[in-house]
Amino acid sequence: MTRLYYEIIRDIPFSLSELDIRLQQSTGCDLMNLAALTANLPPAAVATKLGNCSAAVVPITSGEGVITGFANAVAAVLQHIGLQAGITRRCDVAGFGEAFGSKFDVVFAADDHKFLAFNLKTLKVVDNAQATAVGFVRALAAAAELKSGGLYNREVLVLGLGPIGVNAVKELKKLGADIWVFDTDTARMEEFAGQYVGVKAARGIGEAIKGIDYVLDATPAAGIIGAEMIGPATVISCPGVPHGLTPEAGEKIGSRFIHDNLALGVATMAVQSILAAGIDS
Repeated sequence: MTRLYYEIIRDIPFSLSELDIRLQQSTGCDLMNLAALTANLPPAAVATKLGNCSAAVVPITSGEGVITGFANAVAAVLQHIGLQAGITRRCDVAGFGEAFGSKFDVVFAADDHKFLAFNLKTLKVVDNAQATAVGFVRALAAAAELKSGGLYNREVLVLGLGPIGVNAVKELKKLGADIWVFDTDTARMEEFAGQYVGVKAARGIGEAIKGIDYVLDATPAAGIIGAEMIGPATVISCPGVPHGLTPEAGEKIGSRFIHDNLALGVATMAVQSILAAGIDS
């Protein structure tokens, strides 16, 4: 997983209402409603279930150590979508023991390599990379629903074939999208495209984006999408941190750009771990 840092997460607890407004403009849904889409359940039913569940965030000190503000940001997102959420006083294994002893329903914890949600009652485990992919694909689909009736038979370009990009392709296939992929590792891209019927390899970002309205940017590369690549109908859903748009591209695309540094992935993890069939870790 991409290791976040304090400067890009410190404001999350104080900006979630603003994020809801941006998501409403882009997709017609707020954060909780987008997460509910990933469970294929009515938002009211999801809200009721979340309100009856509790979640603990356990700080992890291994590897490079605790990211300042990370646990606070995760807990704030969980509280924002309706869970009873808090941070354990202890870290690591002791923190898990504290969460178990306090009868929390779900535990969230991240180290240098994985960010997982553990349902202590059902033993379901949800991986942030996979949940983030699902959340941002469903956000893209919601935006497409507003303007063109969804992603079925629509061309979608996925940039980057790391864990989020790969899982985004799997989710897009479920929605019936016509998928193109691009990765700077050409051999990997060609091999991946060959493994999935109907998935095609793009020759370059610029030409591909100009011909495709819907894009999911799952790269960690900054400034790879310029203003000249943004058309009047371009919609970009971007879980990548940092996002790939230049300032000029961001200004040009406006509300057709869907991005946040943590919240949608966490909200989807919560819903998937508590309600949905789940995502294998």
